[in-house]
Amino acid sequence: MDARTRLAFFILKTHSGWIIWADGFVYPPCIDQADALDRAIREARAAERLGFASVVLAQSATGEPCSVRWSCAGATGVPRAATETPHSAIPPMAGIPLFAHRSEERP
Repeated sequence: MDARTRLAFFILKTHSGWIIWADGFVYPPCIDQADALDRAIREARAAERLGFASVVLAQSATGEPCSVRWSCAGATGVPRAATETPHSAIPPMAGIPLFAHRSEERP
C-alpha cells in the first residue's frame, strides 16, 4: 500500500456559501471566502505537522477555476503563500452541484 504524502484543500463557492472540500470531506459552510481561507490554511498546517505536503486552492466565484492560495512541502518544506496561478481541476463532489445556475427571471 502506498503511503499518502499530499493533501489538497479546495475552497469552493456553493449555493450555501463558501465550503472547504478535502479528501472527500466537506467542512461546514463559512461566512465568507476569507473565513474559508483561514480555516483551510489552519487545516493544511495541521496536515503538515502530520507529514503531508498540503495545498490550499480557491475559487473566486462559483464555476471559476481554482487558484493556489497557500502551500507547503510537508515535513521538510516551508509554508508559503502562492501566486494566483489558475488550477483547472475542481474536485468532483457527489450531491453538491458546483455549477448550478438558476435564472432570476420571474413571470
